Amino acid sequence: MDIFRISIRIYVIILTTKGLLCLRNVHVVVPEAVERGSKVEMRCLYDLEQEDLYSVKWYRGDREFYRYSPRDVPPLRIFGIPGIEVDMSETDGERLTIIPASPQVAEGQYTCEVSADAPSFLTAQVHTHMYVVDLPKTGPTMHGLRRRYKPGMKLKVECISRDSMPAANLSFFINSEPAHSQHVLHRVDGKSPGGLMTAYSTIQFIVQKHHFIRGKIKIRCTANMYTIYLQSLEKSAEEERVPTTPSSPPEVHEAIVYSIHRLPESNSGPVTSSGTIFKMLLIITLLLPTVLR
Repeated sequence: MDIFRISIRIYVIILTTKGLLCLRNVHVVVPEAVERGSKVEMRCLYDLEQEDLYSVKWYRGDREFYRYSPRDVPPLRIFGIPGIEVDMSETDGERLTIIPASPQVAEGQYTCEVSADAPSFLTAQVHTHMYVVDLPKTGPTMHGLRRRYKPGMKLKVECISRDSMPAANLSFFINSEPAHSQHVLHRVDGKSPGGLMTAYSTIQFIVQKHHFIRGKIKIRCTANMYTIYLQSLEKSAEEERVPTTPSSPPEVHEAIVYSIHRLPESNSGPVTSSGTIFKMLLIITLLLPTVLR
């Protein structure tokens, strides 16, 4: 078979150099992965130039399950494979629509074979691979994140994505930046009902001051499967600050001191006059604050 394919390629090259090529640009458009039970459209595209189409055949593995021959009546023929249902209403010479009911059967290599009619009868094959998956029914969950952290504390969070086939790929992000692989541990449990799988991922590291942005640290877990499934869950924790009790301002005790000035004694007057004056001043000084109040 390999020798036959090589001979075809050589023949194509010879025809190309002579400008006689009639079948070229053969390629397929097939999704990388699809969900079991969903409708899938595959396309086999080609350029016949001046030639007529003889047939288009589709294979799963080495088994043909669909053929389109415009000269036949009817032009469409199905060779049933249990687990792969062909939708005849949306199938023709370039388009093939199937419903993969069984991942074990429908997943694998698909081949489109295009043949030109006389006089060249040139044939070309193109291969591709398609995965059939069971998607999780719910998004990922996270457990273990505290409400507050401070530098030096250990952060440990577990992310879980349940019941899928295959297990979902889990990734952690810290403030939208991918977590270092040495901080993350993955494991898979295949004991779910129906043979489905559950993915677990745990992140653990010592919180540092730079992890806090505007007083918060954000942890996000993302679950993805090929290019058809992507779900994320993000939670945040606040930075725990050391409580500070504002010191009370010292009480201001105002003291009013009344100074008593002793008048100089006069030699011209009697001593009793000076004593009397002194007593009067003393009484006035003591009573003045009370009067002013």
